[in-house]
Amino acid sequence: MLRLSQFTKTLLWVTAFLLLTGCNEKSKIDDQTASTPVDTIGVKDLILTIDKTTLNKDENTTVKVMVTYEDGTSKEVTEKVEWVVTPKDSVTVSEKLLIAEKDNQTTLKAKLGSTLSNSMNLNITWVVNGHTLPPEPDKAVNDSTLLGIDINNNGVRDDVERWIYEEYKDKHPIHIDIAMQAGRAYKLVLETPERAKEIREEVNAPIHCNWYYKGYAKYFNEPLLMKYDITPSVRSRYYNTKERKDIYWQYDTLLSGGVYSLPDIETLKSYCNFNTSKYEE
Repeated sequence: MLRLSQFTKTLLWVTAFLLLTGCNEKSKIDDQTASTPVDTIGVKDLILTIDKTTLNKDENTTVKVMVTYEDGTSKEVTEKVEWVVTPKDSVTVSEKLLIAEKDNQTTLKAKLGSTLSNSMNLNITWVVNGHTLPPEPDKAVNDSTLLGIDINNNGVRDDVERWIYEEYKDKHPIHIDIAMQAGRAYKLVLETPERAKEIREEVNAPIHCNWYYKGYAKYFNEPLLMKYDITPSVRSRYYNTKERKDIYWQYDTLLSGGVYSLPDIETLKSYCNFNTSKYEE
């Protein structure tokens, strides 16, 4: 059996120690090199450029930041800067990729040390199925009145309109048509609850339209485009404050005790107040 001398054992141990120590020191040097900050002394300009300044929500684009020093040298520092975004949650920037998170008017700046770049203005919209949605209204202002905010004057309160397009954007587009019809009908209730018996049919029209495309269209050789009733969800969104709910119950109470017949199934489709022919092709 081969026996190692004490000298050989010591030599092997010292060699292993030196190799291990050398690797660790190299690793430390590499780590320090990787984390070395960009020199912020002598900065003359910080220039931010963006490939696209008009974006749809969830769309992305590329950003680039160049620093120029007083000695005339320059370098790219896109991944080394801090980002100043107003409003704060409008966009996110990861490395060189900017993602539009919310639709609004946004300003973006880069910051290196105490130096700020030029300001870039971003126009972020939210377009669904070719329809540009209104901006998210301030909740306190929106809920301070019965009718709330309808900045595009299409008869549906803006927060409800945005919810409808978000909720049904991945379903058959007839869901959005019926939900928007329901929103306009529920606005009537808030405007003139005392006319309950006069406006009842218009308020119920989207329900009948929904029924047709959920269960009866097949009897007329047309496709069933829906699997459930969406009007209750729209109604709960529309009457979302105590004041709005109180008006709805005033409307509902005025209808109590009355006798009302349901429409014949062959007339249900006529209650849709939008062009249904586009879904028959």
